[in-house]
Amino acid sequence: MKFNLSLIDYVWYTGERFHQQEHNPGDGTMLIMISWFCTLFLPLLSIVYKLKTSPIIQIIASIILLLFPFLFCHFRYTPKHKEALNLRYKNKKNWGRRLLIIWGSLIIIVAIEVFLLSQFGVWHIK
Repeated sequence: MKFNLSLIDYVWYTGERFHQQEHNPGDGTMLIMISWFCTLFLPLLSIVYKLKTSPIIQIIASIILLLFPFLFCHFRYTPKHKEALNLRYKNKKNWGRRLLIIWGSLIIIVAIEVFLLSQFGVWHIK
């Protein structure tokens, strides 16, 4: 069973292209990290803490969850893979609009997560 990473590659490439065009400080790796931290890191970390495991396991899980996007981008986006993505997406336009859609999607996902985690009692929001 092969996991399709084309959506993650698209998010990374959108961040890279917008970074190249506008010379802004964020790049594809930063966009992947923000996506990871906003959409998966907080819920996974909350679940690890809610399981009431030992503090050592919680610290190790936190470190692994923090390092995951750095290691993923380091090993995934080699020069050869970057060139393949460039060939795949080179004819696309309007990178700012695409980046805005990605940010909007992230905001919607985070709002749904906050709602679900508070409804299931993982988070307590007053």
